Amino acid sequence: MTAIGSFAADTVIRELKEAGYRVIGSDIYDPKWVAASQDVEAFYQAPLAKDEKKYIDFIKDIVAKEHVTRIVPLIDVEVDVLNRHRAEIETDAVRICMSDEEVITTLRDKLLMTKLVAGVISSIDDPDMKGQVRTIPTEKASEIDFEHVSYPVVLKPVDGRSSSGLYRVYQEDQLGFAFSNIMDPTKLNDTALDNYLVQPLIKGNVITVDIVRDREGHVSATPREELLRTANGAGLSVRVFRDPVLEDICKRIADRAGIVGCVNFEFIHGAGSGVYYFIECNPRYSGGVAFTEMAGVHVVKASMRIFDGESMGDIGDPREGYMTRKYLEISMS
Repeated sequence: MTAIGSFAADTVIRELKEAGYRVIGSDIYDPKWVAASQDVEAFYQAPLAKDEKKYIDFIKDIVAKEHVTRIVPLIDVEVDVLNRHRAEIETDAVRICMSDEEVITTLRDKLLMTKLVAGVISSIDDPDMKGQVRTIPTEKASEIDFEHVSYPVVLKPVDGRSSSGLYRVYQEDQLGFAFSNIMDPTKLNDTALDNYLVQPLIKGNVITVDIVRDREGHVSATPREELLRTANGAGLSVRVFRDPVLEDICKRIADRAGIVGCVNFEFIHGAGSGVYYFIECNPRYSGGVAFTEMAGVHVVKASMRIFDGESMGDIGDPREGYMTRKYLEISMS
């Protein structure tokens, strides 16, 4: 299991161990800095995933040394790298626990996912249902005339993660700051804007939906409203709730995308409009997966059954209510 210093780690480790797995953990930091290093059978300090060769060699070494059969990535950067090198790692005995290669490529591209979700919505016959979920108008930054943009807007990478590289621009004179960070002034023909999207800024609370889908097409969707969040988008205080329309459309999106295992969708619940605006899909466990497990929906064990070649089974219906996260100090001496 990678990135065990991340928000999802404690819950995923606990659920894997309860399911009978021997859990090996890795993280880029020293084990004395990572509380979850005490909860795994063995810990390895990982190189940065951006050094792909070194990182993939590291993963191969652990797989061989520890006789690993399942690899569970917890952060997007490692999902991306592992997806590009699946052929080097996966065998009949070793499986990376995430959706298929082409599916991950689509899920990690915000423009492709916006188009996919728009297609799902347009295929719905019920006009009331269709009006409750929408996509956000999205254009490539390199193809837009910023002199005719209505502010405020959001600039974000097409494959961004955890709000990294995201800029909220409330008026035209703030564009220069965003562009100075996005583009390299030393390059005459900088193409950085090709990798950026422009969207109108929608006000409202973030809704995260934890999704599990198996290869037989069974889907579970558990929504929560994120009331307090960290700067990089991890929920601290949430409300787990039920919304049959939102859940139904999420299941349709999961089917259309061909998702396998556990992922999470993010929406903005428009202030005043009540419309759910699709933002993105994170093709891994959400940082708040503990809330879904606490609500009685056992997504981790279900996901592992799926990657063991089984159906997801009955994973429970969510109990609605408010939940919050509490930090706990751990002695690492």
